[in-house]
Amino acid sequence: GLYGMVIHEHKRGDGIEYEVEFEEHSLEELAGRLNRFERADEKPFEAVAALSDFNQRAYELFAQPLVQAMSNEASARMLREFHPLRVQNWAFSDLNPWMAWLKPAAEAVRANRQAMADDHPLRQQEQAGAEMLSAGLDAYRAVRDAMTEASFFNLYANLFSFLSLDKPSAPAAMAPQEPPEVRAALASVGEGGYTEAIARLACLLNRKGEPLPLSRLELRKELVTDYADFLPELPPDAWRKTRGQQELITRYAPEQALETLPALLRHQADRQRLHALAEKLRTDERLLGTSPTAEQAAMLGRIRAVLAPKPERGRAAGAPLTRAS
Repeated sequence: GLYGMVIHEHKRGDGIEYEVEFEEHSLEELAGRLNRFERADEKPFEAVAALSDFNQRAYELFAQPLVQAMSNEASARMLREFHPLRVQNWAFSDLNPWMAWLKPAAEAVRANRQAMADDHPLRQQEQAGAEMLSAGLDAYRAVRDAMTEASFFNLYANLFSFLSLDKPSAPAAMAPQEPPEVRAALASVGEGGYTEAIARLACLLNRKGEPLPLSRLELRKELVTDYADFLPELPPDAWRKTRGQQELITRYAPEQALETLPALLRHQADRQRLHALAEKLRTDERLLGTSPTAEQAAMLGRIRAVLAPKPERGRAAGAPLTRAS
């Protein structure tokens, strides 16, 4: 994965407090952000490939035998020598009899050459003309590239639409599929314990798409004592892995993530522990940074309702709970 730095700004009394954290992002998420068009602009190249294959087959069937029959060393040499890039070189050389005067004329000019001063009007006109020519060539290149690109998509994009009519199964084959890590996370939505439950709680209480920063409580000295009983002892790398898995679950299946939250708390003590944490977060602005938003308040209410203690007769305290279906 890749890590990005995020700076949070919180108002504390008369001052401002900054909090820095590093977020882990998967390569699939990064590719999704960069590939905004989902490579749709590359589809016309499939028409180009099909047309190129057709032209190649047509050449091999009809033109190649004729070219091979007419080709020999003399014709090949003639084609090489009269290539436009070669002609522009030897046409102004000693090989051309009409250009026999060019060499002595060039030597005479070279022997009597006198450079003009930089401030001479003709030299300044030469410089201005060179700059105008350069700007004109740049403008021509930009217009040429734009017209070429527009012509390409006007031609081959339409060809691609016609070719797609013969392939009714293509849209189904190109339907987006969930990444493997998402399928694996959703398959384990009901598996885990208190650690997974608290990570899921943090993801359900997200603000602007960011999970609640429960993993950063140890960075705030005034919160360590108050929340020491609620946090599991877990290395930072293990916590990031757990939070990443729960973040995928809450992003792709939020309702199922909330419904299966009790399944992660098989013991009454764990359920009461998480329920107490949800109650505490409802009024503690030190962790949220400000009062809970309407979405966070509504989610806290739903979480508290799901985790509300439901004592059953005949069951000893601390006995395992049955798994939620």
